[in-house]
Amino acid sequence: MSNQLDKLAYSIPNFAVAVDVSVDTIRKAINRGDLIPSLPTEAGRKPIITKKEGERWLESLPTERPAA
Repeated sequence: MSNQLDKLAYSIPNFAVAVDVSVDTIRKAINRGDLIPSLPTEAGRKPIITKKEGERWLESLPTERPAA
């Protein structure tokens, strides 16, 4: 069985599963420009998250909660 993290790219729902967050969280990160999807088709209808971009985004996340 292949490890899901060995994939080179993910659909948005599959990336959300791989990093254990909601699809909404991923879409918000994309809308803010924090996570940059690639568009492999001319129509741009199925954005993907490359492994490299996903790792970059994960590394950019804060490690502590903001002070209230």
